[in-house]
Amino acid sequence: MRGVRTDVRWAGAAALTVLVALALLLVGNHHYFWYGDTPAAYYGWWYHLGELVRHGDWATLDPHSWRAGNLAAEGQWGLWSPLTIGIGLLTTVVPDLLVLTVAVKLGLAVLGVLGVYLLVRSYDAPPAAAYIAAVLVPMGGMTQYLDLPSWVAGEMIWALFPWVWWGLRRTMLCGANPLPALAAGYLLVTVGYVFGTIMLIIAVVACLLDCYLARDRAAAIRVFGAGLLLGLVAVTVYLPGVLTTHVTARETGVHLLGGKFTTDPLALFAGVLPTSAVPGTSASLLPYSYLAWLLPVACWLDFRRVREAWRQLGGLLLLTVVTLVTVDGISQLGALRWPLRLAPFLVLCLAVLLVVAWHRFGIATPSRRRLAWSVGWVVAAAGISLVRASSMWDAHLTALVAVTGALASVWWLVRRGGVTRAAPLVGVVTVGLMVLQHAFYPTPPSPQRHAPTALADYRTQAGGAVGDVMEVGAANPMMTLSSAPTKDLLLASGWYLNPHDVQNTYTAISHAAYKDRYCMTYLGDTCPEALATLFSVEPSTGRERVDLLGVSSLVLVRADFPPGELAHPPTGWRVAGETAYSVTWTRRTPVPGAGGVAWTSPGTSVSAVRAGATSTSFRVDRVPSGGGTVVLSLLDWPGYSTSAGSIAQPVDGYLVTVDVPASARGRTLHVAFHPPGWSAEVGAWVLALLVGTAWSGVAAVRRRRRG
Repeated sequence: MRGVRTDVRWAGAAALTVLVALALLLVGNHHYFWYGDTPAAYYGWWYHLGELVRHGDWATLDPHSWRAGNLAAEGQWGLWSPLTIGIGLLTTVVPDLLVLTVAVKLGLAVLGVLGVYLLVRSYDAPPAAAYIAAVLVPMGGMTQYLDLPSWVAGEMIWALFPWVWWGLRRTMLCGANPLPALAAGYLLVTVGYVFGTIMLIIAVVACLLDCYLARDRAAAIRVFGAGLLLGLVAVTVYLPGVLTTHVTARETGVHLLGGKFTTDPLALFAGVLPTSAVPGTSASLLPYSYLAWLLPVACWLDFRRVREAWRQLGGLLLLTVVTLVTVDGISQLGALRWPLRLAPFLVLCLAVLLVVAWHRFGIATPSRRRLAWSVGWVVAAAGISLVRASSMWDAHLTALVAVTGALASVWWLVRRGGVTRAAPLVGVVTVGLMVLQHAFYPTPPSPQRHAPTALADYRTQAGGAVGDVMEVGAANPMMTLSSAPTKDLLLASGWYLNPHDVQNTYTAISHAAYKDRYCMTYLGDTCPEALATLFSVEPSTGRERVDLLGVSSLVLVRADFPPGELAHPPTGWRVAGETAYSVTWTRRTPVPGAGGVAWTSPGTSVSAVRAGATSTSFRVDRVPSGGGTVVLSLLDWPGYSTSAGSIAQPVDGYLVTVDVPASARGRTLHVAFHPPGWSAEVGAWVLALLVGTAWSGVAAVRRRRRG
C-alpha cells in the first residue's frame, strides 16, 4: 500500500504540475485553446455528432453537408469512438463553447500525463523518474503550438498512446488481462486520426521485438493477438476512406524533403532549447522542433553498461528510432504528409527513454566533464538556432542561459541525492521554460477566426433562409481580422451549430468534382464566380445547377459582390434578409433539399419521394420501354446501390444518377448508401469486440481462480 500511495502522490504531482503550466497559458491568453481547427472543424463535428446520437440518427452520411458529408470516409468524425461521442453529447448541453473546450483539452493533457507515468513505471523506473518524463512530454513544441490550441485529434491520440503502450507491455510482461490494452487501443484507433494508428503499429512491433529478445513466445502471441484485434477496428475506421479516395480532393503522391511541417537533424539536435526553430519555412518563427531541455542528461550515462545491456530496452529503442526517422523523413507519402505532426510522439519516446536509461545506466555522481558535455550540447544548439533564426537572438541567448543553469542545478542535486532529489527542480524548470518560451512566442500559428464562444451566438446567421442553404463568397479573410462578421456569417463546421442545413462545412477530404465545380475550399468558402455557376444550365438535364442541388437559400458574402447584383436576384428568387456582411436570397417556392429527385428523363415520372440520411425511395409512375434516368440531389460517393436498375455515371460529374429499367414501372425503387466495404467493416468491428470481450473475460476468470 505504501508503494501505491507513493505512486499516487508522484502521479498527482505530475498532473498538477502540467495543469499549473497550462493554466498559465490561459492566464496570458484565455482563448489559447480556441484557435485554428478547434472552432473551424472539431467543435462543429462534435456538436453535430452529439445531436445525431441524441436523436437516434447515427449515420455514416449527412447528405445536406454535400462534399463534407461523408462521415465514414472522413474518419476524424469518430463515429465509432465512445470518447468522441461523449464529448459530442456534452457540446449539445453546455452553452459555453470555450469552457467545454478548455475542460476537454485539460482533461486530455492529464490523461496523457498519467499514461506516461504508468508507462515509465512499467520499466521499473522509480516514481521520481516517471514524474520527470510525465511533465516533460506535454511541453514539446508541436504540442504547445499546434495540438493544444488547434489540432484536438492530435492531442487525443497523443494522450491515449502511452496508455496503449503501457497496456501492451502489461499484457506482454505478466500475461495480465488484455482489457486495458484493448480498451485504450480501441479509443486510440477510433479517434480516426491515422497517425495514432501508425504509432500503434510501431508500438506493437516494438513489443514483439522485446518478446523476441526475451525468447518469450507466449508473450509474443499475446501482443500479436492484441494487435490483430485492434487492426480489425482499424479496418472499420479507415477502409471507407481508403475505398473513397479516388473521388476525393485529398492530395496524394510522394515528396521527399522540405515543405510545411518538416524538419532536419540539426533542428532536432537543437531541440533542447525551448526557442529552437524549424528551418526553411515560416515555421522558423516558432519553436516547433523543441523536444525537451533535459535531453543533454544523456551525456551522464555509463555507455559501457549501455552497450552491454541495451537489449533490455530494445523495443523502446526501436520505437524511438523509427519515430525519429519518420519525423525527420519525407514530407509526403500518399495522403500522409507533414511528418512533424509526429513530433509529440518523438518527445514522448525520448523522455521515456531518457529517464529509463538514466535509472538503469546513469552515473550516480556524474563528473564535471560529463556536465561540460551536456552544456556543450546546449551551446551548440544555441549556435544553430542563432544562425537559423537570428532575428530571435535575444530568445536564444536567454534560453541558453536558463537551460545551462538548470542543467548545472540538476547535476548538483543528482550528485547529492539522485533522481528523487532532482525531480521537483525538473518540474519547476520545465514550467519556467514554458513560460519563457511563450514570453517570446506568445501566439499560436493557427488562425484566430474569432468564432463565437456562446452556443446562442450561432443561431441567428442566415436569418430568413429556408430549406437547404449554400453560402457564396469568402468569409474566412474577414473573420481573421475581426469578430464583427460572425454576427452575420459562420465558417466551416460552425454552421453545424446553426439551425439551417448549410453546405459550406469543413472537410479534410472533399468530393473533388463538386469542389472544383463550385471552387469551394476545405473551410467552405467559395469564389464569387460560384454564383454564376449555380445559375448556369447543366447541359444533359437542361436544369440550372442550383435546382439540381436542391438549394432553396443562398447566403451571399456582401464584400464579394457589387451592391446592384445583390439587390436583384434572378427570377423566382427574392431578397429575404440583409445584414452588414451578408445578403440572403430565397426561392419564392422552396424545393426539396438533399436526397430529393432533381430531374427525370423525358417520359419518366416518379412520386412519393422519401429521403433520409442514407437512403432515398420513390415510386416509378412512368418509364419508357427503353428505360429512363432519375437524378438525385446527392453526391455520387462510392457506396450507392439501387434495388432496381443501376447506378449510372454521375450527371455533372458528381450527382447520383439512376438508370431505371422499364420493369420498375409501378414499383418503389430504393437507392441506399453504405460505405464501400461495409459488410467487411461491420464484420471486423463485431469480431474485434466479441473476441476481445471473450479474451478479457477468460483472463479475469483465470485470475480469480488463481487468487
